Amino acid sequence: MKTIAVFDADSHVFEPAEIWTDYLEPEYRVPARSAFYYRQESNGMSTVILNGHPAPPIDSGRINRRAVWRPGMNPEMIGSIDPEQGCQINPGAQIASARLADMDEIGVDKALLFPTLFAEYLPAVDNPDLAYALSRAYNNWIYDFCAAAPGRLFPVGVLPMQAPSFAVEEAQRIAARGFKAAFIRPAFDHQQNFLSHRMYRPLWRALEELNLTVAIHASTGHTNPEWTSVGAFVERVSAKLEIGHSVAEAVAYDADNAIALTAMMFCGHTEDYPGLKLAFVHGGAPLLWLALEKAETYMSFYMFDDVTLETTELFASRPYLVTFYPWDTSFISRNDMFQRMGCWGSRYPHHDASAPQETITRLQESGVQEEMIAGLMGANAARVYGIGL
Repeated sequence: MKTIAVFDADSHVFEPAEIWTDYLEPEYRVPARSAFYYRQESNGMSTVILNGHPAPPIDSGRINRRAVWRPGMNPEMIGSIDPEQGCQINPGAQIASARLADMDEIGVDKALLFPTLFAEYLPAVDNPDLAYALSRAYNNWIYDFCAAAPGRLFPVGVLPMQAPSFAVEEAQRIAARGFKAAFIRPAFDHQQNFLSHRMYRPLWRALEELNLTVAIHASTGHTNPEWTSVGAFVERVSAKLEIGHSVAEAVAYDADNAIALTAMMFCGHTEDYPGLKLAFVHGGAPLLWLALEKAETYMSFYMFDDVTLETTELFASRPYLVTFYPWDTSFISRNDMFQRMGCWGSRYPHHDASAPQETITRLQESGVQEEMIAGLMGANAARVYGIGL
């Protein structure tokens, strides 16, 4: 018998063609196809155009691992899929009714929906005006998707970070429509600036005032610049190792979120915006903890004038969230601070997705109290995002 209300704080859609054909404003449909365009081929392969050139595909084989998982699947089953036969996209990645049926089957009450293609490619679009138009198109589509069950499905909006003024306008628009969160990728933007760069200060103030939770969610890293996880240097390393595949995904999610957190802590960003709500999503709770400890050590050594609180003390006192997954439960069960801010995510429908009961069982076996498990599986996220369970 289900006794815990489950809030999925990290699930995804896989964006359909309708965003470009129906939701993008008519005057932008032709130029946007050169800025960022995705097309799924009938043979299972895909075509991606970014800034007028072919872009690295998010999946190089016939198996679309971003949308392959269905209830009941495990890693062994996914690994046994014949890539020559391919695998159809889970309908729940693009159709709300199918999504709700999957949520019922695995025991998820409410879900926060993140982008997939727009998380990877939109931040790399060069033209700010086209990035803004694409943002509006995606946000309108995901709003309509979630309107099928407004009490269960909650959209995370995307922002055109290429121009902070556009990002502020879009944040205001989605907040007025009832969005609870906005997605921002932690890696450098297209100009290779940190999120803590002064150009973004008006945006951070607006996000704080709008009470939007900023969900900092790393992507696979295929379009990241040189300095981050999948830059040319990292891939030269993988080529030398002759391992046969990109190493980006092994480091992108954890490393990029840790870099973003470190930059924010070092510049006093969290003190400048004390009411700002932050969620570090798919970032690896253990590595974020290490980043906090290192930031605290170095700030003590160098005695930064604009930072007055220890990082762990500050981090624990803010309305922050850190998502965790079944493989993080041993760390979560031993860290009191993260028990108060941890929130479970399924990763649905990606290949590394899981149902909530797997995590609940592991937490119970680790001796975590039921009240704390309820917080980790839903109540913590509901509190920060302002969504009732």
